[in-house]
Amino acid sequence: MKPDARQDELLKYYLRKVFIYRETYEEVYDHIISALQNKPGDYSFETAVNQIIHVDFGGHNRLISLERDCKKAMERDLRKKQFNYFISFFKFPAVIFVACFAWGLYQILNKELLSNHTIKWLFWGMTLLPYFVIPLRYYFTGYVFGDTKRSIRDSMMANLSMLPIRIFCAACALLVTGVINGIRFKPDVILVTAGMVLFAVYFLAFFKLSKEEFKVNMIN
Repeated sequence: MKPDARQDELLKYYLRKVFIYRETYEEVYDHIISALQNKPGDYSFETAVNQIIHVDFGGHNRLISLERDCKKAMERDLRKKQFNYFISFFKFPAVIFVACFAWGLYQILNKELLSNHTIKWLFWGMTLLPYFVIPLRYYFTGYVFGDTKRSIRDSMMANLSMLPIRIFCAACALLVTGVINGIRFKPDVILVTAGMVLFAVYFLAFFKLSKEEFKVNMIN
């Protein structure tokens, strides 16, 4: 059985109503279209589709729980990949470049080779970076491919990109709390260098993760 144009649109409409994310929508759509090829021609389209959904997925309600399970699994996978990419920069040979970058940055900060104005611009650039990364990712993984339906990865990728800023804000809150309580703390050059290096490495890992996602979308 091969659905005609009207039946195909009906199937897409139904699945778009059921699923929130495009990954599960596309996966189930492709499965149903493939399974329909094995259904006899005397079946009605609705009967064939309902049978496939019931037998292969466990019914309509199971489709919804299937998407939730898929989201949890993909979020775990993204966190694991981000961590592994991050750790990879501290292994040979990448660790050599990280060490050189850290040493150069330390020398610049320790000898005050940059003006306070330049340092402020660098700080704001690092702070605002996630707010540029997130919409760019939406553009390249959605609008470029003509499908703006939400992705399972959207919220997790946004959370991963904002993690360094949240840690930084938490650290600032602790500093402010300390000042209020009469505790004075001046960040050491080594501490600042370490923070900036970890921030840079984290975003390099995030860009690798985003690049991998872009390649997957291109293939699909």
